[in-house]
Amino acid sequence: MRVELSLFDVGQCRHCERVTLAGGRWGNVTFPSMVALIVHPTEGPILYDTGYAAHFMDATAGFPERLYRWATPVELPQTQRLEVQLAAHGLRPADIRWCLVSHFHADHIAGLRDLPNARFLCMREDLDAMRAMSRVRGLRNGWLPALLPTDFDARVRYAGDGVARRLPAPWDSLGEGFDLFGDGRLLAVPMPGHAPRQMGLCLRDTDDRAVLLCADACWSHLTFRERRLPTWPARLVTHDWAAYLRTVERLHTLAVSAPDVAILPSHCQASLDTYRAATRGGPACASS
Repeated sequence: MRVELSLFDVGQCRHCERVTLAGGRWGNVTFPSMVALIVHPTEGPILYDTGYAAHFMDATAGFPERLYRWATPVELPQTQRLEVQLAAHGLRPADIRWCLVSHFHADHIAGLRDLPNARFLCMREDLDAMRAMSRVRGLRNGWLPALLPTDFDARVRYAGDGVARRLPAPWDSLGEGFDLFGDGRLLAVPMPGHAPRQMGLCLRDTDDRAVLLCADACWSHLTFRERRLPTWPARLVTHDWAAYLRTVERLHTLAVSAPDVAILPSHCQASLDTYRAATRGGPACASS
């Protein structure tokens, strides 16, 4: 039950590493915004998130939304734009059949408006919780409603509306998940904490490697491997700190019990580089 998997860095932001990781550097470091292109044998090309897009700059042009841009300065080089990277794989944004939304923070959904033919899959509770927030609280949580397409509600489906089932090995320590297309190839798993009900994704790539795309369940592989948590300012942008800690512990258990699983946080450059190197036959363990 394999799918083709390619990882893109679609833009990046800069932020103080010490905020995101205990013992990290006090200076600003670059955090990539990962997008996964998944080619499913029957559903066709699928994206997991979209990364940044020009729409982010539009949505943060005014106040108070401009504070988001100031807090995490964003760069989107031409070579990293989603449409450019899709073109390198022979695809256009219009070819994308589904976009799986891990959660609704702006660095994960800024390109939704550029996918005219895609249907969207997300966790219902995640979307409902963000929509219920006030403008100020939503902004603090990275929520920019202007990034949603005007016809989003007509195009969205909810991953958690199906029957939850125990995940198969090697992901079984994560608990229950949802088979998105009924064939066992893409398994959604709730990973709450950073966002109300963030959606992780379990899959096997064409090398038969078990992969977990865990979005912002943590920002660094050092968090789940060494239990090095973000420092206290990160709690201000964490939806539920207790749930976040539980999710990190689940990731730690998975990393220990199934070390061959490639656990890929969306903003961990070391993890993304390691996966890409392994795909090319290079080393298979992340560096700090």
